[in-house]
Amino acid sequence: MTRALYIFTAAWQGFSRNAVMSVASTVTVALMLLLFAFFAVTDQGLRSAITLLESKVELTTYISDDAKISDILALKARIEKDAAVSRVDYVSKQDALDSLRKLSAGGTLGPIEDIGTNPLPASLEIKLARAQESGRVAEELRGEVGSGVITEVVDNPQIVDQLLTITRVLSIGGIAVLAMMLFVALFVIVNTIRIAVHARRDEIEIMQLVGATDRLIAAPFVLEGMLVGAFGAIVALGGLAVGAGPVTSTLIRFLEILPVTLGPAFVTQLAAGVFLSALLIGAGGASISVRTYLAK
Repeated sequence: MTRALYIFTAAWQGFSRNAVMSVASTVTVALMLLLFAFFAVTDQGLRSAITLLESKVELTTYISDDAKISDILALKARIEKDAAVSRVDYVSKQDALDSLRKLSAGGTLGPIEDIGTNPLPASLEIKLARAQESGRVAEELRGEVGSGVITEVVDNPQIVDQLLTITRVLSIGGIAVLAMMLFVALFVIVNTIRIAVHARRDEIEIMQLVGATDRLIAAPFVLEGMLVGAFGAIVALGGLAVGAGPVTSTLIRFLEILPVTLGPAFVTQLAAGVFLSALLIGAGGASISVRTYLAK
C-alpha cells in the first residue's frame, strides 16, 4: 500500500510540478486523438462505401436458346457453390424483354415497337461476395462458352480493378496515418517524461543508492505518462461530445446513401478505443524515456 501510494503521489507531483509541459503534452495528445477519432469515423464511412460498391459488382452469363432447363439449373447450382458468389438470379427471355420495355416506358430508351420474336437471351446474373474474385469466376465461366449452355460472359474488370485499388489505398493510407499520429504522440510524451526524469535525477540517484529497483523507479514516470494520455483522452472525448451533434448530422447527410452505422455501439467502441490508445501511448512513451535514462 505504501509503495502504491508513493507511485501515485510521485506521478501526480511530477505531472503538476512541470505544469506547462504537461499541459502542452496533454493538448498535443488530445489533438492526435481527435485526428484518430476523425479518421476512424471517415474510415467507417469510406469502408461502407466500398462495401456497398463491391456488392454491386456482378457478372452476367448469357444462356443459349437451345439450352435445356436441367442444364441451366445445374449450372446455376454449381455457380452458387462458389464461395466468392453471394447470389445467382435466373433471368428468362421474357423477363429480359419486360425489363427492356420498362426502360423504354420510363424514357431511358426510345419507344419499342412490336418486335415479333423475342431476340433477347436468357441469362444468369451473378452477384459476388468478394469483388477480388471477379476475374477468376469470369475466366472459369468463359471456359464453358460454346459448351451448349453459355454463349457469352459479360463483366467489367476495370471497375473491379478500381475498387480493389481504392481498398488498397485506404488500407495503406490508414496504417500510414495511424503510424504518423502514434509517432508524434510518442515523441511528445517521451520528451515530456525525459524533462521530468532530468529534473528528478538527484532523487533517482538516491533511490538507486538505497537499492530501489529500476521497476520501482520507472513506475511513477510510467504512471505520469498515462496521466498525460488519460487527460488527453478526456479532452479529446469532451471535444467529440461537443462536436458530435453537428458533425454526425453532417456526416449522415453526406453519407445518407451508405449503410454507415454511427449509433451508440460505434460511439462506445470509438470512446473506448480513444481512451485505451491514450493510456498505451502514455505508458509506452514514458517507459521508453525512463528506461533509456536508466540504461545509461
